Amino acid sequence: MPASPWPTPRSVRQASQLHALLITSGKISHPPSAGHLLNSLASCVSTPRHLGYALSLFDRLPQQSTFLFDTALRACLRASAAADHPVLLFRRMRRGGVRADAFTFHFLFRCCAALPFPGARGRAGLCRMLHAACHRTMLPSAATLVANPLIHMYAVLGLTDDARRVFDEVPVKDAVVWATVIGGLAKTGMLDEARGLLEQAPERNVISWTSLIAGYSRARRAAEAVDCFNRMLSDGVAPDEVAVIGVLSACSQLKDLDLGRSLHFLIGEKRIRMSDNLVVALIDMYAKCGDIACAQGIFDAVGRGQKPQPWNAIIDGYCKLGHVDVARSLFDQMDAPDVITFNSMITGYIHSGRLSDAILLFMQMRRHNLRADNFTVVSLLTACASLGALPQGRALHASIEQRLVEEDVYLVTALVDMYMKCGRVDEATFVFHRMRERDVHTWSAMIAGLAFNGMGMVALEYFYQMKRDDFQPNSVTYIAVLTACSHSCLLDEGRLHFNEMRSLHRIHPQIEHYGCMIDLLARSGLLDEAMDLVQTMPMQPNAVIWGSILSACRIHKKIDLARYAAEHLLKLEPDEDAVYVQLYNIYIDSRQWVDASRIRMLMEERGVKKTAGYSSITVAGQVHKFVVNDQSHPWTFEIIAMMEEIAQRLKSVGYSPITSKITVDVDEEEKEQALLAHSEKMAIAFGLISLAPNLPIHVMKNLRVCEDCHTAIKLISKLWNREIIVRDRSRFHHFRDATCSCNDFW
Repeated sequence: MPASPWPTPRSVRQASQLHALLITSGKISHPPSAGHLLNSLASCVSTPRHLGYALSLFDRLPQQSTFLFDTALRACLRASAAADHPVLLFRRMRRGGVRADAFTFHFLFRCCAALPFPGARGRAGLCRMLHAACHRTMLPSAATLVANPLIHMYAVLGLTDDARRVFDEVPVKDAVVWATVIGGLAKTGMLDEARGLLEQAPERNVISWTSLIAGYSRARRAAEAVDCFNRMLSDGVAPDEVAVIGVLSACSQLKDLDLGRSLHFLIGEKRIRMSDNLVVALIDMYAKCGDIACAQGIFDAVGRGQKPQPWNAIIDGYCKLGHVDVARSLFDQMDAPDVITFNSMITGYIHSGRLSDAILLFMQMRRHNLRADNFTVVSLLTACASLGALPQGRALHASIEQRLVEEDVYLVTALVDMYMKCGRVDEATFVFHRMRERDVHTWSAMIAGLAFNGMGMVALEYFYQMKRDDFQPNSVTYIAVLTACSHSCLLDEGRLHFNEMRSLHRIHPQIEHYGCMIDLLARSGLLDEAMDLVQTMPMQPNAVIWGSILSACRIHKKIDLARYAAEHLLKLEPDEDAVYVQLYNIYIDSRQWVDASRIRMLMEERGVKKTAGYSSITVAGQVHKFVVNDQSHPWTFEIIAMMEEIAQRLKSVGYSPITSKITVDVDEEEKEQALLAHSEKMAIAFGLISLAPNLPIHVMKNLRVCEDCHTAIKLISKLWNREIIVRDRSRFHHFRDATCSCNDFW
């Protein structure tokens, strides 16, 4: 294009001023002047609004040449336009008989790589169509000019076979083409192929090495990333900032502090620019390698700026090391914490067991006009599920309903799981049936939740419905199904599904599946069959399996087998108090006083202490915790009065305390008083006097509910016409009208 007499605008505003000048002077129809304006404007556009102005100007030009079409395509690339703009321009070009050149396809391929296209198949078809048009139009001499953006386009879209085919067809491959194909393969996870090409490359530059190092780090192949970095140094290639960041990430994964320090020294030695990303990588490396003092030193020296990334790195480091109060102090010093900062702090609180602080911080995000990401909310719901924190879980549900977070299948699955683990089967079922989309994980969560809540037959109905809806069950689904059979004594169904998972779905049972089946057989009294399965399973039994055998031995009075199971358990978990207590109780039940005494002495010799039982209940958002014979509660007198009323009303309907389970040598009345003072009964008594009559009483217990309490709570539920939900260490018990959801099989 001939040189223009007009000045070159440096901004869209200056371009609009030149546009006005050309119009008033009558030069807008002068092709060189109009072309100069469009070319200048294309170099300035950065938003879709600017692009609209540039394309409007392009549409008004009287003559549209190859150069002007290329200029318009360049503007589309700079403005990250919608996918239809460059494609429509190319179609107009062909309809108008304007010949495309190498630059046309250069910009088209770059647009296809950079711009959003709907549908993966549509994108692939369009890219191949443009490639074919290029092949028909271009002379072989232009192949090198378009090869790099073409390979890059295919690699970005994950079409690595196409990228490799183009690379193989390029007659003269320069260093840029080699680096592009190696980087594309590395980004799509084809690291071995990328490494093979790197070995063949006539010139291995820093870009090729860096692509491979970053790919290995992303794939958690840290040792290979470090090896690549060392090979790069031995080749005499000077590392740049990106290469060092990649190997620092690998160093963090390996937790190799010595290597991290040597890299820090190398940064100074090679005078590599200390960018924000490099500062973050160094802080992250030192924190993950356990040297938080060095991480803090780097942050204090170069990280205390306005940008949030270094702050996020140091806060996340403190949170991961459990120093959440130090992290919160730094958090409060920030001018504008972002979503990542909040996520780190919330996750830190969750891992430290401070759920209330995590929820409060989540609510504070709204005041900062920040939208929580789904990962954070799923983490919070998972924490609520594990702690049985129903009020906090409901608050999160309200946030989801208010569209404060984007609803997806993972989020709603976590919501179903939370309600199930808080014992609210009705609310979990309501959420499940409202879901617009479900996947196998959702169905599995629903089946597992019903199983743990003692509703085995209902769980199996959902399993059958899942298969009718053409969802393929996976290994986790069958764990849930077998748990449902185990918790509800569904022996025939358990055998059927244990065999079916192998024969129909080719799912090989894992130790969890064997554990469920052995538990079902053992608790059903089929201990010989259970032991046959233990001895024929293809892996060594774990503590859970031997624990199931031991528990069943107490129910079915199998002393010798109990001793055998306990021996294996004590080898696996020599400090686990529950093993000693269970074996002690078995000996007491069998009146083998000498053996029982030996177990007590063994516990004393090994310093093993019995875990203190406690129960908790949440009233008006506050958690109230009780231990046996607790008299520390502010409402102690009222609780004692209610417990006396409970004792009287239980006796009036024929209840007799199961005092045979108490081994202490005291009279019968004291044994009855000891049973009455169990922590779960005290929590229920407090619930009866503090909760409205229409509300369920929800109690959490850290140990298994004893037989006497189980019998008493069934009667209490009928006498007070209340729903009582007890979550012990292994399952839920839903008490209504003198019955329990476990059907006395627990």
